[in-house]
Amino acid sequence: MTDKIDLKRRRLVQAVGLGAALAATPGFPVILKKESFRRRGREATAAFAPDVEIELVAAPGRDQILPGPATRVWRYTAKVVKGDPGSVIPIPNTYLGPILRFRTGQRVRITLHNRLPQLFITHWHGMHVPFEADGHPSYAIGPDETYVYEFKVENRAGTYWYHPHTNMITGAQAYAGLAGLIYVEDDEADQVPLPRGEYDVPLVLQDRTFDESNQLKYDRRGPIALFGFLGQRILVNGRPDYALEVASRSYRFRILNGSNSRIYKLAWSDGEPVTVIATDGGLLERPVTRPYLMIGPGERCELWRDFSKAKGREVRLESLEYHGVMPPPYEQMIAAGGAMGMMGGGRGGMMGGGGAMGMMGGGRGGMGMMGGMRGGMMGGMGRQIIGGPQGMMGSIGPMMLMANHIPQGSRFTVARFRVTQKPRTLEYQELPTKLRPLPRLRLEDVVNPDRPRPIAIGNHGRQFTLNGMAFQMTGALPIETFPVNTIQLMEIFHEHGAMEMEGEHDERTRHGSPRAMGGMGGGMGMAMMMAMAHPIHLHGHYFQIIRRIPPEAGGMHGSAEGYETVKEGFVDEGYQDTVLVMPGERIQLIKPFDKYKGLFLYHCHNLEHEDGEMMRNFKVV
Repeated sequence: MTDKIDLKRRRLVQAVGLGAALAATPGFPVILKKESFRRRGREATAAFAPDVEIELVAAPGRDQILPGPATRVWRYTAKVVKGDPGSVIPIPNTYLGPILRFRTGQRVRITLHNRLPQLFITHWHGMHVPFEADGHPSYAIGPDETYVYEFKVENRAGTYWYHPHTNMITGAQAYAGLAGLIYVEDDEADQVPLPRGEYDVPLVLQDRTFDESNQLKYDRRGPIALFGFLGQRILVNGRPDYALEVASRSYRFRILNGSNSRIYKLAWSDGEPVTVIATDGGLLERPVTRPYLMIGPGERCELWRDFSKAKGREVRLESLEYHGVMPPPYEQMIAAGGAMGMMGGGRGGMMGGGGAMGMMGGGRGGMGMMGGMRGGMMGGMGRQIIGGPQGMMGSIGPMMLMANHIPQGSRFTVARFRVTQKPRTLEYQELPTKLRPLPRLRLEDVVNPDRPRPIAIGNHGRQFTLNGMAFQMTGALPIETFPVNTIQLMEIFHEHGAMEMEGEHDERTRHGSPRAMGGMGGGMGMAMMMAMAHPIHLHGHYFQIIRRIPPEAGGMHGSAEGYETVKEGFVDEGYQDTVLVMPGERIQLIKPFDKYKGLFLYHCHNLEHEDGEMMRNFKVV
């Protein structure tokens, strides 16, 4: 295997993308099959005796999302081969995969069948599993191949999920529909008197853009590579304009932000506070309330809501307005009145790519802030999105696709709840004052109390980096290498510009490659242009946030004013595997690296950033 991927081939993969694959365009799977890091699919182990065995298939399909023509999607389907038939729970009328339901301590075998025209691998997000079962992209399998996952369920009860983790095309594959929830249950959580059955409702939040034939549009080049994909329509459980008839009683809502890059600021339309009972790693010790809840891509939360005082009314779950999470050019564009006029291809356009010196244009990469001459980062129009040579799904350029979207930080309705029904039962109606014990990770237990391991969010020119580096399939720096069965103090922070300067002797850059070093050419200006929020996901065991340090007023990397619009929406009382890091913010956390050795990824869960190689390995030895 090699850690290096040919640059021309990588760009070709990015350009061809999901559109060619969904249309079965010749060449794309062949290109991917040439990746030298690819391993053979894993087979079942004779010594492993599963309690539950599941066959999981990823394949093309169709779904009736909008009136009119059905939409081409990619989807998971599953069936139980051995064990409890309730281990697979289909969600009706959606492209989403079924809910996989496990219990702590169960031994699980899942056989993944790849029926897609691409390399593919699945990650069990939030699950603490061995390296070979984590869905590392080095284990991606080709079309018509299988991969067998075997693991014991180590997690406490909670809401987790599964999705693709194929190198450079995770965003496209997830966008096509490949995602599903995982419920883990245990005896202790079973005793907590919370709503269950029909009153325990999953809500998977996503956003999509469709063409006039109801087909998905997606292109991650140009501004989308920087900002992340933002769609025109909000979908809940795979459906637009989601509405649910509810009873006048309490409900438990399990919410997953399954969007590629959208950040939600969730609140109730009637002014009721948001009651949070669980985060990524399961139930909290006790419920907490917030005026609103911030939830970044990949994060989960569980809300408790009582509709008994809203009989005959409609209550909306909304995403409220906020700002400060996106780079200044994006926020200036939206403040100036939207995207259409600001992102056009004209020579004076804000992101115009014809070589004019717009804010993100520029002549030959020198004069403009972030662009290049003809086809720089913000240029390029007219690629087919999800379609083939026959144009079956239309064509659109990344500029136009970015122009027609619900802006990040705008206000919109997520879901509607119409309180029209009488409750069949009032069991588990009251909110418990206590939920379950949550053993705290303590600073005195870490092995490095005075020297936290860094996760530095930065950039090398137009590419986001972590610890000064882009992704290497099997590479890990010394600061990314951890002894097994240790508890580590870590700190996530923004360091745009600082890590690309020549002559630095920081430990992060001493072990870097030339592309992680060298002058940035933009320095402070580039840092300002690249500052944005990043949802950082750490594979392996959960972590616990112990401190948030907000951005300084007037700081280079972040907006203190913008932070004021989101700061009351964070819930750090529980275990997490993903955290939204605001521009200029510093987050200290404690993370165990226990039981399993191998490579465990950490990356931005803005999937366009992840596919742009904002991803690294932890190496546990």
